[in-house]
Amino acid sequence: MRISTTMIFDKGVSSIQNRTSSLLRTQQQISSGRRILTPSDDPVAAAQSLQVGQAQAVNKQFQTAQGNAKDPLGIMDGQLSSVTDLLARVRELAVQGGNGALAGSDRKSIAAELRARYEELVSLANSTDGAGQYLFSGFQGSNKPFAGSVEAGVAYGGDDGQRTLGISGSRQVPISESGNDVFMRIRNGNGTFATGLQDERSANATQVTVEGSNVTNAAPPNSGRIDLRFWTDTANALGGGANAVYYDLVDTAGNSLYTGTPSATGAAGSYTRAFTSGTPIALSSTSPPAATAFDYGSNIVLTGTPQTGDAFALTAGVGTLSWTTTKLTASGARATINAGAVTDPVKWSNGSNSGNLEVRFWVDVSDAIGGGAGKTYYDLVDASNGNSLFTGTASATGAAGSYTHAFTSGAPINFNGLAAAYNPPSNDFGANVTVTGIPASGDAYTVKVNPTDPTGNGYFVTADKMTATANMGSGIIGSGEVLDPSKWNSAANSGKLEVRFWTDPLVTTANPPVYYDLVDATNGRSLFTNGVSVAGGLNNTFTHTFHSGDPIAFSGLAAPYNDLGVTLTISGTPVSGDAFTVQNSGTTSMFENLGNLIRALEGSSGPPGSTTNAELQNKLGFVLTNLGQSVDTIAKTRANIGTRLSEIDDQNSVAQSLDLQYADTLSRLQDVDYSKAITDLTRMQMELQAAQQSFTKISNLSLFNYL
Repeated sequence: MRISTTMIFDKGVSSIQNRTSSLLRTQQQISSGRRILTPSDDPVAAAQSLQVGQAQAVNKQFQTAQGNAKDPLGIMDGQLSSVTDLLARVRELAVQGGNGALAGSDRKSIAAELRARYEELVSLANSTDGAGQYLFSGFQGSNKPFAGSVEAGVAYGGDDGQRTLGISGSRQVPISESGNDVFMRIRNGNGTFATGLQDERSANATQVTVEGSNVTNAAPPNSGRIDLRFWTDTANALGGGANAVYYDLVDTAGNSLYTGTPSATGAAGSYTRAFTSGTPIALSSTSPPAATAFDYGSNIVLTGTPQTGDAFALTAGVGTLSWTTTKLTASGARATINAGAVTDPVKWSNGSNSGNLEVRFWVDVSDAIGGGAGKTYYDLVDASNGNSLFTGTASATGAAGSYTHAFTSGAPINFNGLAAAYNPPSNDFGANVTVTGIPASGDAYTVKVNPTDPTGNGYFVTADKMTATANMGSGIIGSGEVLDPSKWNSAANSGKLEVRFWTDPLVTTANPPVYYDLVDATNGRSLFTNGVSVAGGLNNTFTHTFHSGDPIAFSGLAAPYNDLGVTLTISGTPVSGDAFTVQNSGTTSMFENLGNLIRALEGSSGPPGSTTNAELQNKLGFVLTNLGQSVDTIAKTRANIGTRLSEIDDQNSVAQSLDLQYADTLSRLQDVDYSKAITDLTRMQMELQAAQQSFTKISNLSLFNYL
């Protein structure tokens, strides 16, 4: 092979360039600290570096998210800590408000501070995360969750969701809470059942109650049936006063036992014995004397206000007396209302109809209107303001009042012929209802729009007007204790029970014993007998003597109740008719509970020992019990938040460890080995110098040097 001068020069230059290139690349590696300057330097390592770098970037994003999650959770925990402090202060004020030595003005002063605390609680519930997102609105971070007042209550405007942030590839951490769960859905009572005061009762006239009887002669001469009948002297024919109530004892032939002649009302009739609620009625002719001698060896005690036509069938046996109502239904109302109908939906939907109406009744005993003594009239009333629909002014009885429409049992009551203020120009709501029976003065029925109630006629729901009842004794009930939750949750337990009290009116000694019955309020049955709860008499179910402060056990009951696994304690002295409810625990809100406390302290109070203060003490007890449930709810929520914060810290530690591992892996893949690189650089510098010197020497061998 012929070696030319050109080849010699080209080879020398190429060698110098290659050495220079290698030297420069090594210098770049040393200066940058990177072994791989381009993917071609190490394609496999470059691909691995790309994957590791991406994983490291994702890990850093999770670290950022972890920091972003800790901020709102920390704020939320701080705000809930403030709520806990607020509830502690509310508890102090509630206990202070129960001090019997305080005057009403003192309690109102406490209520004033509680109103400020109420507003503070609403403010805390509307806390944000510092970036404008509400912490307790569920998914709806931009919606203000709570709004309202003590009088109107507080409504929740959020939802039941939780906003989340991903703190790892497999974990989403909630960074908000549902306000429903934290503030609105607080278990009341002891969490299993809640004690309370008497439920609302119908405001309408109900049947007279038999409180008991007493058999004075074990072997009465006559054991046949007689009727105890009542009559209201509306016209004061007997001179005992208008509306005085009288009674007669009538045999099966319809004759009065007092006169021996047919039973008859009026001035010359046989209804001449005045009835007094709670006073024993002797079933004999001796008290007062009668024309015909008889003695059933018994007496009977009734309470309430019987009306004309009310009657009881009495049967006296050997040592016994039993009774059965013959006129009034067992449930009590003297009249009933049907579901009603809407004949013109357009008229019913007119804006002047509040949808909160009542049909009210009045008996004109003095014939003020002129339609006859004892005639019944009705008024249609807007219950939202108390105005009569017929006059547009306040509903009122009397000759100049608004009760001007005569009532006929079973005839439709039309909502028409109304005042000009209602539904002009037709003055007609396009609806009617029908009441059947004998309403008494003060009886009322509601005709109310209730979109959430599936019953009714599709436009409104009719029902008895309900009114709150009040205990008259000094009984104060505790929150109770659950001994066996499985027994309380048995199928036989309706979850709507009552402890009812009765004092035997025939016992005239000082401090007579008080008896109680445990009753299923859904059907009026005694838990002790599984029969109808009866105070006194042959079928008396009030057989357990009450002792203040002793536990009342819901055990030793009749089948199918047997044992409901709970006890409760009542202190003080209840009286006949007092009752306390024992119902399945439901939910209440912190705002409602605090509002109840404010209203209780702002309400009327009496001197120490009065029944008004007993009611206050009961209400305060319910509030304090529910406050305990609120504190527990906040504590559980904070514990959950603490768990999340701890989890974020753990995930952050893992992320930091991963970050170090990724950095180490990238270093091994990408970073230069300085010892090797410096050695290579020195070697390459020597090789470059050698190549340069070799090229110089070889270039001197050129033929031109010899020409």
